[in-house]
Amino acid sequence: SAGQTLQALLAADANVRVIYREWPILGEDSVIAARAALAAREQGKYEAFHWALMNGEGRVTEALIFKVARDLGMDVAKLEADMVSPAVEAHIALSNALAQQLGFTGTPAFIVGDKTAPGMLSFDEITRLVADARNIP
Repeated sequence: SAGQTLQALLAADANVRVIYREWPILGEDSVIAARAALAAREQGKYEAFHWALMNGEGRVTEALIFKVARDLGMDVAKLEADMVSPAVEAHIALSNALAQQLGFTGTPAFIVGDKTAPGMLSFDEITRLVADARNIP
């Protein structure tokens, strides 16, 4: 999965910085998942929540989203309230605009240095893109 590839990259190279953008394009459940992941920031659980959903088996459903939140010890009522915050709305709107400008049509999609890479990448492919980005004068 894209999550496992990114986790392997981060484990292999402590000098890589990953900036996540939630971009829900796979229907209502992906919108709920993106909103919940962004709202999880308010409880300091974004990364744990993000990886739990990214590396989970099967389809992400609303029931699974809230189960993950409970399993992580989150305040689910606060999470639900934060899911409709202006910050969450702004993040998703900006993600949509960026994806359109970059010509991305699906997920996962990556930007490494000055290169865009739509679609799944292997560990070797993303490692090569990182090396190329470091060699840019």
